[in-house]
Amino acid sequence: MAWNIWLTVRVFKYTTVGTDNRTVIQNTVNGYTTDISEAADAAKASLVSVLQGAHRGSGVIISSDKDTAYIMTAAQGLQANGSAAIEFDNGITIEGKILGEDNDTGLALISIVPGFDVTALQLGDSSLISPGETVIVMGGRRSNDSALITSGTLSAPLQMELNSGTGWIANLLEADCSVNDDNIGGAMMNLSGELLGIAISKPMDGQMEMGYAVSVNEMKNVYTELKNTGTISRGNLGVTARSIAKMNSYEKSANSISLDMTSGVMISGILTGSSADGALHIGDLLTKIDEKKLLNEEELHTILFNHAAGDVLNLTVSRDGTEQQIAVTLK
Repeated sequence: MAWNIWLTVRVFKYTTVGTDNRTVIQNTVNGYTTDISEAADAAKASLVSVLQGAHRGSGVIISSDKDTAYIMTAAQGLQANGSAAIEFDNGITIEGKILGEDNDTGLALISIVPGFDVTALQLGDSSLISPGETVIVMGGRRSNDSALITSGTLSAPLQMELNSGTGWIANLLEADCSVNDDNIGGAMMNLSGELLGIAISKPMDGQMEMGYAVSVNEMKNVYTELKNTGTISRGNLGVTARSIAKMNSYEKSANSISLDMTSGVMISGILTGSSADGALHIGDLLTKIDEKKLLNEEELHTILFNHAAGDVLNLTVSRDGTEQQIAVTLK
């Protein structure tokens, strides 16, 4: 009796994330369905299977432009600059064109002309997520006609080199949920059904039993370049950084940062042999690039996407309380 009463009571728990007062559902029970099943059901029309030879992965419809729809997927197992069959949730299969791949993030972009209306998954903002959020990882239909759906708890967003030697430190999400061959290339979503990242295989320094995704903000940069040019040209600074706006007061105090400071980034790691090696120090506060105020770590990545190897950036850095101008040549 008590079990039936519990199942039929609708329970809401909300959390507000970020400065835009965006409300994200954290937990809901309604009859025999949960917020996870509702979000998965709403998202399934935006998730596809990507087939090429023996390869079968997943993809996410992220935008549509007139008659063309664009699908982001994982490049793992795909032959670049070819075609792939795209299978929708309704069973329809359409030939798609691989527009390009990004070796540094492991993402690939595919275009299709479906001939019918498609639904793009709503894009979230990975700069607003918080550790402890519940996330869902979901791919397209498997050969047995069902999608693999897993869920877990999000760790703090992290920055990591995906493959040895690439030099690019990508913005990633990490959660205790399963990512495998069936849902790689699929969506990591919050419980409001917003895309937070594209699921990828475990990075070289990733933890066992954890699932990973390239953050949606990083993906947006990859999408723009692959859609427009089919290739990725970015300048590499070779640092990990923490947005000062995300720091608590005790973190700022511990790092001698003014409590009133709400923009810029603190350098937290430097790759050996990178552009920053020898020029920047761990603990430096990077506040401007080419005399333009730097807001946060996500903007730093966007700036690097808009530059190429060989470009020179003029950095304004606060080190030990003294402002310095440092010029670095991107690699």
